[in-house]
Amino acid sequence: MSGLTKKTKYLPYFIALGVVGVTELGLNVWQRRKQPDIEAQSKKRLQSWIDQAKATAAASAESGASPRVAIVTGGNAGLGLHTSKALVEAGYRVIIACRSVKKGAEAVKAIEEQTGIKGMASVMALDLSSFESINAFSVEFKLLGLGLDLLVNNAGLMDIPFTLTADGFESQFGVNHLGHYKLTLALLPLLHNSKQGGRIVVLSSAAMYPSQGIPYLQLRSKPGYSRLGSYSHSKLANMLFVKALKRRLVAAGSNVTVNAAHPGTCRTDLFATNQITNLAKGPAKGMFRSPEEGAMSTIYLALAPELEGVSGEYFFDQCVRMPSSVALDEEQQDILWAKSAEYTGVDFKL
Repeated sequence: MSGLTKKTKYLPYFIALGVVGVTELGLNVWQRRKQPDIEAQSKKRLQSWIDQAKATAAASAESGASPRVAIVTGGNAGLGLHTSKALVEAGYRVIIACRSVKKGAEAVKAIEEQTGIKGMASVMALDLSSFESINAFSVEFKLLGLGLDLLVNNAGLMDIPFTLTADGFESQFGVNHLGHYKLTLALLPLLHNSKQGGRIVVLSSAAMYPSQGIPYLQLRSKPGYSRLGSYSHSKLANMLFVKALKRRLVAAGSNVTVNAAHPGTCRTDLFATNQITNLAKGPAKGMFRSPEEGAMSTIYLALAPELEGVSGEYFFDQCVRMPSSVALDEEQQDILWAKSAEYTGVDFKL
């Protein structure tokens, strides 16, 4: 395929994602103009969720119950770090699951220094681009005997050159969806046994909207690869997964809930390979959300008591939004599920 033909083929993705990005940046600016104190308001709402969860944790502790346990993938930086910190403040024992144990340890130290809470955050090695690593993490975590109440599938890749995971899948799809799919199903029995009601939070994105379906035939080879196109497909996969898993949990009579959160366009390392990062760090910095703001919906889905029993939804700014029409297609959900089970060797089981 010639360079011109290839660029023309993927032009709709660039245009659609550009529209989404510009719209969200515009929304950020509009919100700050209309609500100059929006960050203060956000912190106040965040503190209310933490206080409610902390009160529940304190009551449970008085009755002899152990602290709730959460796993946050990629919890060492960006949105994940702020999510981990909030969960520690809310009384959770938090496992930061990330590739670099050193960076994870630095995150644990930062959380302890900022919160004054010791011993409630720890790090475990997890590489979502390797099924072997996911298996090892799952076994090691289960051996701890802690149980599990909350899983936050936060880690992700965006707009990177073509690479393959250790198991031979395009890396954005492999990490953003397949890795989290395998991890979630490995830990699902623990979540199902949570006395408080297990919750799963999946980081999706409005980047799902341009994707008209997952190109399964292109997941193992470079021809036809588009950096932003693949990211869009992976975010659609996240939402398809949420919908498909919710249906299976309901059919099995489980009280585990699963929801998706869109953080908005934030100043994080996710843009590290994209030129837009220069805008986020330069004069246009104010157009981007801070990581603290971006983590709000994730923390809301993790802690808010009013969300008990709410499942299969897509949230943006703590409100239910309409995902793409493709994400609502049950046939597409089931195709993704079947392919994911085939690729990973893992299927639904409580």
